[in-house]
Amino acid sequence: MKRIALMALALMLPTALVWSMPVQAEDPAPKAAEDGVETARKAFAEYKSAQEASNKARGDAMKAYREAKEGEAKDAAAAKYQEVSDAENAKVKAASDKFVEALTKAGVDSFDVEKDADLLEIGLMTWASKKGEEDPKGAAEIYELFLKKLPNAKAAPFVRTSYLPNALMSSGDFEAAAKRIGELAKQGDEKYAPSLNMMLGDIKAIQGDIEGAQKIYAEVLKSIPEKLERNDPRSSVKRYIDPKIALIGKQAPEIDSKTWLGGEAQPLSKLKGTVVLIDVWATW
Repeated sequence: MKRIALMALALMLPTALVWSMPVQAEDPAPKAAEDGVETARKAFAEYKSAQEASNKARGDAMKAYREAKEGEAKDAAAAKYQEVSDAENAKVKAASDKFVEALTKAGVDSFDVEKDADLLEIGLMTWASKKGEEDPKGAAEIYELFLKKLPNAKAAPFVRTSYLPNALMSSGDFEAAAKRIGELAKQGDEKYAPSLNMMLGDIKAIQGDIEGAQKIYAEVLKSIPEKLERNDPRSSVKRYIDPKIALIGKQAPEIDSKTWLGGEAQPLSKLKGTVVLIDVWATW
């Protein structure tokens, strides 16, 4: 009986050991990351769909306005177009906010750069634009991430030569902005270098170094060829830099407008010592 009992125990022991072994739980992180990516992809599709629907709705409303007869019908069509525009703006903004939230929650590193290039390009640009309204430094960080992830994207030249430099300047850290913009001026297509170098002159002017700013402006102007192709980005720099050289650091010309809004009309010279914002606009 003893021998039989021992054999029975020996047969049962391996099974008991298997039952007592701890089971390793599956790591939920990869599944959560995958779910986050799919949620962002879905939100991106909804955002694009909202934009398409918005464009169609606006187009239809504009067509109705153009075809309306003058008078009450025209006024009603104009009011309807404005109503449609406001409603569509709200829809697109809601879809945009949902998309950016899903993108940031999933984490940019979770996406396949090749497979999700369109999503990342539009997502990062939209995210940075929203961020820039209250946090230019944060927007600059997103633009830097854009260049790191998508250096050859369609929007990359604009990020490198416009969006990122402007965000850096808006952040208020002019020393850091000058350093980074100087680096950007040495990268990429040389056609964009003058616009970035002109920004370096602007930073000097903002800091009160008018002589240094004028020196940079003169060097930029000298670097631009006399004859340029029609779409050469240096053409706009040439248009802007001439008035900078002529006006920055100089006494403001007298403006003596007789039509004022919200105050008593007076010449500009009477406002010396105060900050004056002049809004120049036109209709065409």
